[in-house]
Amino acid sequence: MEEEKKEITEKELDIETIQKERNEYLEGWKRAKADFINYKNEETERTKRFSAITKEMIVADILPVLDSFELGIMSSKDEQSKKGMELIRMQLEEVLRRNGLEKINASPGDQFNPLYHEAIGEKESEYAEGTIAEEVGIGYTLDGRIVRPTRVKISKESKK
Repeated sequence: MEEEKKEITEKELDIETIQKERNEYLEGWKRAKADFINYKNEETERTKRFSAITKEMIVADILPVLDSFELGIMSSKDEQSKKGMELIRMQLEEVLRRNGLEKINASPGDQFNPLYHEAIGEKESEYAEGTIAEEVGIGYTLDGRIVRPTRVKISKESKK
């Protein structure tokens, strides 16, 4: 009888030990699973940031080419050459637009905003002092971030 009680007690201890080990393994597996999910989320965010930075760098490298097309079109005397260059420029602008590039609008008379505009000088004009008098260089945003501010001249008081 006593031997049976001892055997039952040993079996109960074995069961408790096995259950304890099982719970430890289960908790460890749950922690590992949570860590892996967190890692995947962090890696996804890192990849998105890297893609955005790479895209911004490529667009920043292409913008001078777009500017050169504009200068070439303005200086071209031959109408056919001008039309061809305009078509290529429009295609390039469309590709950039599909990838999130937008022009920053800056018309004469608009309020100067240092977040979007870079003042490069002053100019007498009929517009209120401190507003935009002339757009000198086109500015762009890429997915809402400023890639290049619009270069403008600011209206100053007329000396009449």
